[in-house]
Amino acid sequence: MSKMDARVVRDLSESKKRVMTNVVQHLQQRHEKKSAKRWPYGVLAMILSVCIGLFIYQQYNEQQQQASTIPPVLDERILELYLQLDSFMNGKNRLYKASFDNFLYFESTFAYAQSKKLVPTQEQVDKALEQFMQEWSYEDDTRPTYDKLLQMLQVTNEGFIENFGKPIAYKMATFDLLWEASQADYKDVSSPIRTWLVEQEAMNYLEQHYHKDIASLREKYKIPEKDSQMKLIRSGTVLAIKEHEFLVVSGVLASEVGQKSVDELVQKHSNGTWFPLVDVPQTLSVGDRVEVQYRQSIGNDDAQPFIDYKDIVEMKIVKESP
Repeated sequence: MSKMDARVVRDLSESKKRVMTNVVQHLQQRHEKKSAKRWPYGVLAMILSVCIGLFIYQQYNEQQQQASTIPPVLDERILELYLQLDSFMNGKNRLYKASFDNFLYFESTFAYAQSKKLVPTQEQVDKALEQFMQEWSYEDDTRPTYDKLLQMLQVTNEGFIENFGKPIAYKMATFDLLWEASQADYKDVSSPIRTWLVEQEAMNYLEQHYHKDIASLREKYKIPEKDSQMKLIRSGTVLAIKEHEFLVVSGVLASEVGQKSVDELVQKHSNGTWFPLVDVPQTLSVGDRVEVQYRQSIGNDDAQPFIDYKDIVEMKIVKESP
């Protein structure tokens, strides 16, 4: 081998070493870069997981807080309020059936609204609470003064708001939502009739889903089940039939039907009653003479002084139209 060959071999050996060194350094640098790039992704993943956890916790916490503000159905605190008002009026520590029935109607609309997923906003509840508290600022001989009521209930002003005002306001706000929603179901129906129909639907719902609780409360407060309310009868001629109501006017002659307008006949005979079109014969027609049994008035019409609205117990056709 020549000297030149020996130098070339030596140069190649040194070159090989440099190449190997460069390769190793390159691999190390690439590994460090990958590690450096991988580290932020891990941190971001951890931060994202923490954020998601906090969000879920906040949502759950808000739901728990909201659920804690929703009063129960058949809230006995409201019954206690009725009891104190009845005892003030009658001088006896007794809850009367009329008050218990009003309590059931109030609770039924709340339960029925809940079944329709109607939830008031806090602003709506606050507005209802303000309205409820304002009502107690007016003195009335039929009920105790606000200070007297606090004494009877043995609560402070703050306690009354917390235990009675807020639950009642929440339910009042919920009923307002149910009332608004009912307008879509009962278009072109008079306000008193629509209210009565919604109340009947609500009571049917309450009795269907809470009949055991109602029976328990009746027993606890010694409420008789028999309805002692007087039933009244209205006789007359059917002059108009709508989808959800019918008009009865007393004193109308058969010869007058069709000869004069409904308004003229109402004015002439100075009476007219709209009844809910519920549980009546399918053959009911304009011109039929009927007897309608009812319990109470449910409203009147200021625009037409001779028109009022009554609930309905049952009815029968006395004489069909010719």
